[in-house]
Amino acid sequence: MKFSWNETIIWLSILSLTVSISAELISNYLGIDPWSILYFGIGLAALAILILILRLKK
Repeated sequence: MKFSWNETIIWLSILSLTVSISAELISNYLGIDPWSILYFGIGLAALAILILILRLKK
C-alpha cells in the first residue's frame, strides 16, 4: 500500500468535520471543555488546508 497525500488530506478533513460537529457529545462523554474539542477540530482542518496549499505550491 502506497502513501498518498490526497488520501491524507481527505481523512484529515473528514476527521476534523466529525470532531467539530460532535464536539458537544464528545465533551459530555469525556468531561472536557467543548471549546477545546472544537479548536482541535479546527486545527485538524487547518492542517489539511496547509498540506493542500503546500502540495499545490510545488
